[in-house]
Amino acid sequence: MSEPDAVSSPEGSGSNSPETSVVQRIGVDWWAVIVAGAFVLLAVAGVLPKIPW
Repeated sequence: MSEPDAVSSPEGSGSNSPETSVVQRIGVDWWAVIVAGAFVLLAVAGVLPKIPW
């Protein structure tokens, strides 16, 4: 039973709004995983420069 003065949202309760971009929907932790994965792939492919330590 809903409250009589409550205003329902037009997009519904469980749907994402269409103006939400992928960048905003993916959390910061997942962006860190994606960036780290890209570095790992570049390192395995031998594209990254070697550091002469």
